[in-house]
Amino acid sequence: MTYLILGLIIAELFFSVQSRTAVVGSRQRYVALTLRRLSSWAVNLAFIGEGLVSVATGEFANALWYLVFGIGGAVLEVNSHKNDDDWFNGRGTKIRKGIRRMLTAPRRTPAPAFGM
Repeated sequence: MTYLILGLIIAELFFSVQSRTAVVGSRQRYVALTLRRLSSWAVNLAFIGEGLVSVATGEFANALWYLVFGIGGAVLEVNSHKNDDDWFNGRGTKIRKGIRRMLTAPRRTPAPAFGM
């Protein structure tokens, strides 16, 4: 599992460097930032998963470090990437508006049938 986390960190670093060297507003930057955000969340979830496995096996000292890094990384990810040029920019607002529209959609009542 440690090698998986290391591989994910290297992938995140690659996408981060690629996004910083790309022109602002370009497709290359858009793709690189989207992949960087996905790999960052994968790293955070891998750290949290490894922490939970360590708790289950009774290694509480290791579990503490893994969970601190995983939860800390998730908090940093949520707080520090608000204006990136990635696919996720504004996605939460669009999802909330879609759910609100779905729940508050006017109900159609059938028209009365006129019999002969």
